[in-house]
Amino acid sequence: MKKVVIVILSFVVLIGVSSSAYAHPGRLDKNGGHNCSAKSKQKGLCTGYHYHKKKK
Repeated sequence: MKKVVIVILSFVVLIGVSSSAYAHPGRLDKNGGHNCSAKSKQKGLCTGYHYHKKKK
């Protein structure tokens, strides 16, 4: 029974940690941003150049 609880707890922690990733379709420039693809613009996901990393 303890093994089942440990496996479930490990799975929950793994999902919680992995969900903090930021997905983007392309590479980032030196400023941590990029231009949206035409496909992303059509879907309404973005409108142009945007950042993925916070500026320091």
